[in-house]
This record gives sequence, structure tokens and C-alpha cells, in this order.
Amino acid sequence: MGTATAGTWFRRAVWLAAAALITGSGAALYVDGRVPAPVPADAPAYTVSDLSRALEAVDARGQVNLGQLKARHEAIERFVASLAAVSPATAPERFPTPEDKVAYWLNAYHALVLVELLDARGSSAGQLSTAGRSWPIGGQRLTRRAILRRFLDESGDARVHLALFTGAKGHGVLDGAPFDGQTLDPQLDDAMRRFMRRKENVALDGSTVRLSLLLQQHEAALLAALPEERHGLLQIVWAYLPESCDGERPGCATRGELDRACGGKLNRCTLAFTPIDEALAVIP
Repeated sequence: MGTATAGTWFRRAVWLAAAALITGSGAALYVDGRVPAPVPADAPAYTVSDLSRALEAVDARGQVNLGQLKARHEAIERFVASLAAVSPATAPERFPTPEDKVAYWLNAYHALVLVELLDARGSSAGQLSTAGRSWPIGGQRLTRRAILRRFLDESGDARVHLALFTGAKGHGVLDGAPFDGQTLDPQLDDAMRRFMRRKENVALDGSTVRLSLLLQQHEAALLAALPEERHGLLQIVWAYLPESCDGERPGCATRGELDRACGGKLNRCTLAFTPIDEALAVIP
């Protein structure tokens, strides 16, 4: 084999190995967001007003009206396209605080979910199956999983996990407004309240409290945020339940009902965890 031929073979072998890493079943590089992506010269300007426009398709229950979202498809596609050029890495002056960065990544994640819901409309699958799809964001190709692992998990705020809308009914409940760094703390609290008020996530059955399995999955992180003298998951649930369910869907639990069922120290109840509802949170 000649030198030129060997060199060609070697370069082809390296290319194939790289391609296998990128497109293989593990998709390791995409999952971790390690693949560079060029910034298009014609990338639109980054503005959350485009995301605000798309979120008008979200109803009071946090479900996405696909017909209304389709009518706003240009806004959500423009917002996603703008992420290619602007991120906390490429424009740190626009995201000076940790809260600004978390708000950016939450908005980016939710925008990608909305695009996936549009692409999947009419599908008989009943749930999204595109977690491995990647987009150019801030000079890298990122999947939703990479955003979660690299940026949202690292935020250290356990509320993020219950605020995250994945497109499924059993996860975070989407709001009709983007996240903002200046109001992130109350927005995350509101997201927790929306999650706890769903009867599928918190329900009383005598002295048993049935909680979403998502709460069990993130129990350690949630409890780490409590004062040392308060160790129970029900303490967190109680804090985000409403005083009354006026205007809420039937089945909403209240703080008073939890107190009566479980006692002042919330120690008389047993916990049961229910599967996460992975059906799409959409209106066709």
C-alpha cells in the first residue's frame, strides 16, 4: 500500500470513528454537547418576545394547544434559530448572574420542546421520542439532555426539575411566560405550586399521600434545601400546596387537608409514589 493510499485510508478511518461517536447509538458527544456548531451569519436577533408569542398557545392547565402553536410557528422557530448565536457562553454580558443563565437554559429547553411538539403533531406515539435530536446553540450542538445535564443540573436548584416542561403531563407544568433572571426565584416557586396542585402529583387517600414518582426521584436534592431540623418530603409538599382550591380542578389537595390527615408534624401519613404520566400535554 502506497503512502498516499495509506494516508487516505487513515483519514477515512478517523472520520468514520468520529462519525460513529457522533451518530452512534450512544450519541455521547451530542449528549454532552461537545460538538462544535458554526454560527450562521444570518442568525436572527435573540429576543424572548418570540418565545412569549409562542407561549400564548399554553392554556391555564399548562397544556399546549397545537393549533395555536402552529399559528405561531414562525416565532418559535425564529427564537430557536437565534439560540445558535447567543448563549451565556458567547454573550456573557447579557447573562451576568446565575439566575440569568438558568432562565436562559430553561427557556431554551422549553423552546426545543415546543418545536418537537410541532414536529410530532399527528403522531400516534403519544409521547416525544426525540431526546437525542440536537440543535446549534451558542457555538455547540446540544440536545435537550445535554442542556439538562450540563447547565440545569449544575444550577444546584432542585426546583428546576419540577419546573421543567418535557412535553409530558406528569412533568413540569408549562407557564404562559418565559423565565427571567430578575424574577427567577418567584417563577420557580410558582412552577412548584403548579406541579403540586395537580391531583396526579399530590393526592390524599386516608392516611396515605400519593405523590408523583418525580418527587421521589429528586427527593435528596429537594431535602438538601430544607433546614436541618426539617427532613420530610411532605414538608416541601405542604409548603407549595394552596390554602384552598377555589377555581382549581377537582381533587386539588390543600394544606389544611394535609394537616388533618397527617398531623401537625406530618408524621402520621405513609407515602406512595405513582408512575409519571408520559402522555403528551397537548390539545390537538
